[in-house]
Parts: sequence; C-alpha cells; structure tokens
Amino acid sequence: MPIVTALEPAPGRLGGFLLEVDDLVRFRVSEDLCQRGGLHVGARLSAAELEVLGQEAGDSEAMNRAVHYLSYRPRTCREVSRYLGKHGLSRHADAAIERCIELGYLNDEVYARALVRERIRLKPRGKPRLVSELLGRGVDRDTAERAVETALDEEGVTEAALLREVALRRARSLKGLDPPVARRRLSAFLGRRGFRTSAIRQVVSELLPDEPDGGLG
Repeated sequence: MPIVTALEPAPGRLGGFLLEVDDLVRFRVSEDLCQRGGLHVGARLSAAELEVLGQEAGDSEAMNRAVHYLSYRPRTCREVSRYLGKHGLSRHADAAIERCIELGYLNDEVYARALVRERIRLKPRGKPRLVSELLGRGVDRDTAERAVETALDEEGVTEAALLREVALRRARSLKGLDPPVARRRLSAFLGRRGFRTSAIRQVVSELLPDEPDGGLG
C-alpha cells in the first residue's frame, strides 16, 4: 500500500505542501486537503485514495494558478489552458477554465471586444488584422469576427474611417518625399496595419495623387 514518505511546505505564493508517496509520486496539496485527508508522513493510502487525492490536488492547484494568472490582466480560455499546460496541469485545465467562466473571470467575447476597442483607440488597424490577432490569442473565428463588428459599432466608427484617419496622419509625415516613394511607403504602412489592398489603393490615390494639387489639405 502506498505510504506518504515526505510532506514539506511548498515554495512560492501558492503555499500548501509538497506530498511525496513512496519516494516517487510528488505533487502539491493544499493545507485544507492535508487536514481533510489526515495526511502525514507514514500515512498509508490505497491506490484509489491516492488517485482521488491526486485529482483533487491537481484541480485545486490548477484553479489557484488560473486565478493568479488572470489577476494580472484578462486572458482567453486558450491562453489559460496553455499556461496550465506549462505547469503540468493539462488534465486539470478544463475544470479550472469552466469554473473561471462560471465565476465571470473568463469570457472570450468580452475579452475580444475590449481588445478591439483598445486597438481602435490607440493603434487602429483593419478588420483582417484585428481578427487575426484575436485568433492568435485563442479566440474562435466566429467570436473574433463578431467582436470586431460589435467594437466598431460601440466606438461609432467604420473600417473606412479608421483607414482614412491612419492614412492621413501617415501621409503628412511623407510630404517631403517624391510622390511615387511616398505612395509606396504609405501603401506598405497601411498594409502592415491590416487594411484591405483595394481600400488602401483608393485612399492612397486620394491623399497622394499624381496631380500636384491633390489631397492632404
């Protein structure tokens, strides 16, 4: 029968204890779990008890780590899952994420809208780029596309208006360049911001036309 061979205070802010069984199995257990389980060095555990203890300990640690991770800033479910995986808690991640969602700590749609609103205000970019960034953070495509549209409505702007605002600001900084060079640089800049090629072409031709009397007034 498995025997507890060590029970020591665990390092770090999570606290609890490091439990060792038969000098082989080692995991973190909370103080509450220690008390409820009557754990101490020399305690004997059946295989079934050890399995239940490991599951409860893992669930508890995953939840504690998830809450701590979310305390710094909002995250997506995928980001929390990856984080827990790095700590060897992948099998406990789903339960922790589900509980965080129930408590309102996790909401991918709210997260996505907030991120898009921040981008609109501080660093405008095109819809494709915004959706791509959300996908990279683990937001599913439907949620990402819906969040972009909703955030634009909430901010009272359109993608075309954002494009023109960004293009006009950038074009003014290129006024001293030869027109072909300025047009290329402006197009490249707007492309990096994720605006669509056809829309870029149109606004560049308006702001930096071939005719000497066009556009930035």
